[in-house]
Amino acid sequence: MSLPTLERLADAAAIRAAEDSGLVVVNRSGARVEARLAHPLYGEVLRAGLPLTRARMVRRRLAEALLATPMRRRGDALRAAQWQVDGGAVTRPDVVRLGARQAIGWSDLALAERLARAARGAEPGTEADVLLAEILEYRGKSAEAIALLSDEPPPETPDPVMWAVTRAETLYWGLGSAAAAERVLAGRGDLADGTLSWILMFDGRCAEALDAASRVFDRADAHPQGVIWATAGGTAAAGFLGQLSRSAAIRERGLPVAAAYREPMPWGVYEIEIADCLAHLAAGDLLRAGAVADRGYRQAVEAGVPMMVSGWALFGGLVAASRGHLDASGALLREAVAGFEENDTFRFRRHCAAALAEVTALGGDPDEAGRWLAEAEGAGSGPNRVFWPWLELSRAWVAMSQGAQADAVAAARRAADLARDTGLPTVEAAALYDAGRLGGRVDRRRLDALAAALGTPFAEALALAGQGLARGDGAPLARAADAFENLGHDLLAAEAGAAAGRLLRRVGRRGQAHLVRGRSAAPRARCATARTPLLVNDEVAELLTAREREVVLLAAHHSSRHIAERLGLEVKTVNNHLARAYAKLGVSSRAEVRALLDT
Repeated sequence: MSLPTLERLADAAAIRAAEDSGLVVVNRSGARVEARLAHPLYGEVLRAGLPLTRARMVRRRLAEALLATPMRRRGDALRAAQWQVDGGAVTRPDVVRLGARQAIGWSDLALAERLARAARGAEPGTEADVLLAEILEYRGKSAEAIALLSDEPPPETPDPVMWAVTRAETLYWGLGSAAAAERVLAGRGDLADGTLSWILMFDGRCAEALDAASRVFDRADAHPQGVIWATAGGTAAAGFLGQLSRSAAIRERGLPVAAAYREPMPWGVYEIEIADCLAHLAAGDLLRAGAVADRGYRQAVEAGVPMMVSGWALFGGLVAASRGHLDASGALLREAVAGFEENDTFRFRRHCAAALAEVTALGGDPDEAGRWLAEAEGAGSGPNRVFWPWLELSRAWVAMSQGAQADAVAAARRAADLARDTGLPTVEAAALYDAGRLGGRVDRRRLDALAAALGTPFAEALALAGQGLARGDGAPLARAADAFENLGHDLLAAEAGAAAGRLLRRVGRRGQAHLVRGRSAAPRARCATARTPLLVNDEVAELLTAREREVVLLAAHHSSRHIAERLGLEVKTVNNHLARAYAKLGVSSRAEVRALLDT
């Protein structure tokens, strides 16, 4: 606290004695002279020895002294709020409410809730209800939050727009009802439209999210918080639509506002940068997405804000998974899952579990992949439809790891249909290509149409690779491998290079095949633990028929009876396919098949 304030509470001799003994340090901080304990542990020891009544009295005196100052320093309101509440005398509920908001900024939602409840107890009213409901929603206590907010704002509501924003967030992330959130926000101005843009993006309605963001930007005097949310929603939405230049323009327009209002709105820069990472992830520029995620993660760790660390761990993990960097991805996603157990404001834990299912499936652990997928599916549908196609792709890769190729291809096609119906062309293109990666027929016509409409390097690379897979032509696959690597897609580059090498060797172009395989060695090394059909042992890929290959992949983990039931075949037919496959591959048991697939 400031030295002048301390001097009003203690005599000069006592202060000098504390400083001389090393208990207290007095130094200059800008224009203010401050006193602080030399070590936080000293405070713990002293407080532990104080009787409760004495401690409450000291806190009340501290609160009174701080409230008598202008309280211009960062954290003053939070300290004054805590001292009032812990001292048992809330004389300034407005300061306690402000302290609760500062606690939100520091990601201490438990403290924020305690302060908000105390402020509401001291001064009941709509403003206190809205603040507490907002914090309860952040903590995942949606039912209690909704109960605090009536269907319409009471007549005496001091800020009807903030009431609407809080209720809309509760309706969407708490109940998963985008329609109800839209009704609450409709016609309430720029702050409401900014919130709507953010919600619509997470609901997968990216074109509508851009429209809502544009309405905010069209107002010269738009509310800063509305601008921040519109920037975040618009930045990510444009990326999902493949419009990276528009995404960048939106980000550059709103980021200075977030930086200027960092003190009262500490989450603004974080939300915009998360949106930027998500935009580039969706559009396929993994190098840019990874750079944003790495920087954000380091800054969050340095700032010591756990909720931000969890968010960056999730999105950094998603980028690493897309690159095929399974070890890094698994570590980040597990960190995120642990963090979301404490606070999961945006209901990300489900999608984190789905991503872990895919990562462990690609790493060749179908049992763990199945457990993570079961956790993701057990969470229900909920909000965040923008991630639903990715959840379906996780199902596809888990099925593939279990040897169920037909199920995997079907899930990838469902993901593509879901993305198309939702209006997510970048995700649809990736899902269509995944169907081909998993051994299904490539929808070349649709991939080509998406590449032409989007015009992004990633969509064009997907169409090129799809052409190669569909025609059995190594040349376009080789070109696609280079394009994938330039975008940071190491796993796709390694797969395309491996497939190109096989196809070129098959038509006698062994020199070119050798060069292509050599170029794909570096990306393959960066995702060395990944196991996918296009990277599987060449003999399995080239020697077997499609049905024999499907049976062999299932046989690595299942009995012949299980395979027969899954594929609708007779057990005898399954064993015949298996016998022919064994003969072609030179193996004689399921154990040898598993060993072959792991090489």
